[in-house]
Amino acid sequence: MSEEFPVIKVAVLATDNVYGGNLMTCRDILYGIKWRAERLPGPKLDFELISINGADVVTYSGATISCDGEMDDRAWDVIILPHLWMGINELAELHRQIGPWLEPYLRNRKLVLSMGCGVYWVAAAGYLNGSEATTYWRQHDDFAQLFPEVSWQKDKAITESDNIYCAAGGNSMGDLMLNLAIRLFGESVARGISRDILFDIRRSYDFAPLRMGSQRSHGDRLIEQVQAWLESRYSEEVRLADVAKNHGMSLRNFARRFSSATGEKPLAYLQRVRLEAARDLLVHSDKSIKHISLDVGYSDSSYFCRLFRTQIGQTPAAYRKQFSD
Repeated sequence: MSEEFPVIKVAVLATDNVYGGNLMTCRDILYGIKWRAERLPGPKLDFELISINGADVVTYSGATISCDGEMDDRAWDVIILPHLWMGINELAELHRQIGPWLEPYLRNRKLVLSMGCGVYWVAAAGYLNGSEATTYWRQHDDFAQLFPEVSWQKDKAITESDNIYCAAGGNSMGDLMLNLAIRLFGESVARGISRDILFDIRRSYDFAPLRMGSQRSHGDRLIEQVQAWLESRYSEEVRLADVAKNHGMSLRNFARRFSSATGEKPLAYLQRVRLEAARDLLVHSDKSIKHISLDVGYSDSSYFCRLFRTQIGQTPAAYRKQFSD
């Protein structure tokens, strides 16, 4: 008798005026993830493009795209909200059914990926109040005016808050999908997607903190601030005593509180952020290993290589090679 594995169900919500390239790229990457997951022991993937009533949708450029199903009461594990090409006033009038349908997923902290203006319904539901978010740059000021309690980050390509991810553009959308592969199916599946589809992306932002996002749902806002600080300053010399002092804690209390919230000691967390950044640079840049070591905060490249091998299980050179074979 063959072993049965759980099936992770993903819904990609399609509406009229959707940006067709965004919608179909999500579909293509999900297909790639599904294809690879089926060839490995472990969870499987099922996904559908869904529309309000299951009907075809017309993209902003006039193309017609068929959908697989409708926006009903089926249970989904992941919701993806692609970018729409329209003004914010039009968004407010479009498909008022989406907000009530989406609300239980937000309330139960299901994984929600919003692309560009797809973040509208998340912000309108209030689940980004007090948190960072990003959106398509042309609509940033309108969103900031309509939802002033959200911390809109015009210069950030990706944000994450309580399992809600936002991507501002095409390249960051691809990285968001790659992060989905990592979270759901691990490195081997994500490696195949990165090599086959996303290898040529050269980012203007760090991908490493995105991989750490799932460790920020503990609810300790002060430690979340420390995590964000570490994730933005990992390339610098970091003294944990200074980090604790700058955030109003003794070193002992800081270490205890950080470990309680994240399940990891501060130094181990910092090392992991640095190694995630190094992994990204090994795949998506042509920099030498010595240069990468400096970029992620290690002046001693020999120590960096030993740490990388201990934590990742292979040398930096071997890790890079598997993406180029």
